Amino acid sequence: MPSVFFARSVLNSPSLSASIRFAPIVPWRLCAGGIVYTADVGKWGSRVRTGPVYGVIFDLMGTLATFTGTREELHAAWEAGARTLHAHLAETGITIPPDGFARQLRASTEAERRRNGGNPREISVEVVLAAMLQTFGHTLTNAQMAEATRVYLAPEIEKWEALPGAFDAVEALNTEGFRLAVVSNSPSHLFLEEVVARIGLRPYFSPVMSSALVGARKPDPRLFVFVAAEWHLDPATIVVVGDGMAVDIAGAHAAGMRGILVHGAANPDNAALDGAETPDATLDRIADAPVIIEQWHTAAGDDARPETGFIEDF
Repeated sequence: MPSVFFARSVLNSPSLSASIRFAPIVPWRLCAGGIVYTADVGKWGSRVRTGPVYGVIFDLMGTLATFTGTREELHAAWEAGARTLHAHLAETGITIPPDGFARQLRASTEAERRRNGGNPREISVEVVLAAMLQTFGHTLTNAQMAEATRVYLAPEIEKWEALPGAFDAVEALNTEGFRLAVVSNSPSHLFLEEVVARIGLRPYFSPVMSSALVGARKPDPRLFVFVAAEWHLDPATIVVVGDGMAVDIAGAHAAGMRGILVHGAANPDNAALDGAETPDATLDRIADAPVIIEQWHTAAGDDARPETGFIEDF
């Protein structure tokens, strides 16, 4: 469980001052639910409370993990996945001419990309594969689609690695008894599960939630509120850690949660916001996230403890 000793020891570290920056202090008032900022936070017009912290939601891509190759290597991984998928389908009795397969896969991908604003990370892999196969008169069962998706994504998944400090941050928060989850926009829920497992962090999270599974994308607050409901926690007692101002911080505030921005300078999407959203704290290193979270938690009182303790399902 979170301890005063943990908070005091890590907060006294001299290495932290250069990497932690808090949001400007804004007027606040005391109410029954704790301290509430009287100034609205961000464009969503929600209010972010201070007080105890019982749960932490992490983004995945750019926060906990990163693709280790170049853009060219990413495209090469997609092409390798397509070739492997074609061979896999042939082994299951679905024979499609190679040229037609490649051409239709590109067409289905582009159609889904256009439908989702042009970002390849916004597409649904399952939708792309289903559309491509239907063109040739084939329909897969759910189990077959899951295996086809796994085969197609495998070359890319193999090049995802944990970011420095990610394991330390997650392990420290787990040791202190906080509930932990992952909420990420993802082209496939299977992709998210596989990457979290690959970087060695899957046992720490319950739940792992993707936009593909929910049918909504961050910053839609429903993804975050769903986790709060699963945990039976007030959203004000949950902190979101992510690298995207427009998706993670805005989504956290929309759900009534606090938001910590990490690795923000590495996310090119943040520059376009021009101060439209303000994180509650900004970190250069994700390993420092437990410091901020424990500070917020213990500021609520030395006797405050997580209501739910350790995750029961592992």
